Amino acid sequence: MAYFTTKDNCKIYYEEHGSGEPLIFIHGWSCNHKFFKYQVDEFAKKYRVILYDFRGHGQSDRSSLTERGMNLNRFAADLHELIEHLELKEVNVVGWSMGTSTLLAYAREFKCQYIKKMCFIDMTPKLLNDDEWKLGQSCTFDMDQNLQFMAALAVSWEVAAKLFIPNVFAKGYDQEKDEFKWVFNEALDNTPHCMLNMWIAMAIEDFRNVLPTIKVPVLLAYSGDGLLYTPAHGEYMRENLGGDSKLVIFPGCGHGLFLEDPEKFNSELAQFLEEGC
Repeated sequence: MAYFTTKDNCKIYYEEHGSGEPLIFIHGWSCNHKFFKYQVDEFAKKYRVILYDFRGHGQSDRSSLTERGMNLNRFAADLHELIEHLELKEVNVVGWSMGTSTLLAYAREFKCQYIKKMCFIDMTPKLLNDDEWKLGQSCTFDMDQNLQFMAALAVSWEVAAKLFIPNVFAKGYDQEKDEFKWVFNEALDNTPHCMLNMWIAMAIEDFRNVLPTIKVPVLLAYSGDGLLYTPAHGEYMRENLGGDSKLVIFPGCGHGLFLEDPEKFNSELAQFLEEGC
């Protein structure tokens, strides 16, 4: 458990487990490093597992510094600075949701410097749907719906969390389960302006032209029964990435597939890291 300070003086929380080739897990919007609780011990047996919290999330800085650093380019820079702080080379990275967006921004800004392999978990390169693009969030989430959600975010983070958290799980997931309650309670422990700023940061991005520039191997893990994304999203990513990629669909799982079926996810990721595509 430690902190490092970014070039713009933001304190970023991180922790390390195990030893070996570096493996960084990157969480999603409104979440934190603890969401990879089913991956840490398993991968620490063979890898140097590194977890961290985005600025404005978890145990990282939520001070006035986060008023000016809440965008995906800055998040990509934070990751780059963390890698250099730890003097890492040949890094494997796993990004979930906004963690994938951060990796796409990293690829755009730093040309995959230091990266050996990537894993993208259940994300689109363009969040908002429009007349020409139907592979955004939920395939229907457009500018009008986005404005409505941002209005809810601005009024009450708890209300917005109640709208969003069910989407982390598969269709029909029992909201009385301990896992659902844990995810919801973790999400509640967030700073509203950070959540709003980063939602806007995701909504304005379009990473489609970045995909062909990514030449490192990529594992694509996508939900089979999710409310946000579908196998078609994964197929688009596979067809447009510039290097070798492997698409794995998780039947019965939603957006948080590594929480819902950690055994399958851990097995697929371990195989990918060991054998490549």
